[in-house]
Amino acid sequence: MLKTLISKLKLHYVLPILAILMVACGNENANRSASPIESRSIEKMSAREAQLLGLDIKDSNDENSQVWAGPTVYTLPDAQKLAKDNSKKVLIDVYTVWCGYCRKMAAETYPTEKVKNAVDDYFYTVRLNAESDREIIFNGASFTEAELASAFGVSSFPTTVFVDTNGDPLGLQPGYMDADIFSQLLAFIGSNAFQTQSFEDFAKLSSN
Repeated sequence: MLKTLISKLKLHYVLPILAILMVACGNENANRSASPIESRSIEKMSAREAQLLGLDIKDSNDENSQVWAGPTVYTLPDAQKLAKDNSKKVLIDVYTVWCGYCRKMAAETYPTEKVKNAVDDYFYTVRLNAESDREIIFNGASFTEAELASAFGVSSFPTTVFVDTNGDPLGLQPGYMDADIFSQLLAFIGSNAFQTQSFEDFAKLSSN
């Protein structure tokens, strides 16, 4: 079944900004040399671990504990249904527990108003742990999160995957992005501007 999915996930790589961002953006590859940190399900994480990953888990003993402050996060089936019902797209934030840049993007990029506004305009957000064996449904088929990340072609973290209203992957963008670049990318993909112009031209026009 996974091979069938991979054959269908022929990403168009419609993001011409890919090479540009890879120069400036941080990312961490899967073949890390440091001792691996065990990837644990959200339910088994402490509030502190969740905070570092930007996940929505509160410490009942600490009223000041921080939680995910980014856009609303949905399950993948819910996000796909809402995207179809509302003619929007799905944004999949692919991360791992040990990834420092994933934590940085969760803490610094996603909570900004410009990013949350861009997401609200065009997307429904899903977070995918690339090392998790938790089952997830995509386009009606069941996979582990790790299998789905692999099928999308993710090899470094964080990676942002874009899926259209019909469940077809549009492309992916590896690497940490700050709020300015990320919000522009969200508008570029979300508005379908990628179909008629390059990201460079879009960014110039949007900054004027």
